[in-house]
Amino acid sequence: MTNPVKKTKKNYNLPGPGPGRPKGSKNKFTDLKNAFLEAFEELNGTEGLVKWAKMNNRNRAQFYQMITKMLPSNVSLDHTGNVDTKMTINVVHIKEDKQNEHNAK
Repeated sequence: MTNPVKKTKKNYNLPGPGPGRPKGSKNKFTDLKNAFLEAFEELNGTEGLVKWAKMNNRNRAQFYQMITKMLPSNVSLDHTGNVDTKMTINVVHIKEDKQNEHNAK
């Protein structure tokens, strides 16, 4: 199967999906990332995140789900010699009992 050829405004035939974001155009991902960082700071930053996660077990479980998505999916390492490394990540789903849920409200 061959890659489709996409014609650009300058009529160049390029293999693959195209030239990408035009030079000088706004990077929407960076804007979104900055918006979230600003909101994080306005919501009291790390202290606010910790307070939210400690509110109840449901928030804590959501926090751990979010943090696992931020971890690298694969790790590569160039080394010489012996390296002993072990990384363990346990994700535990916690069922919240009705009493804790009622107290959090």
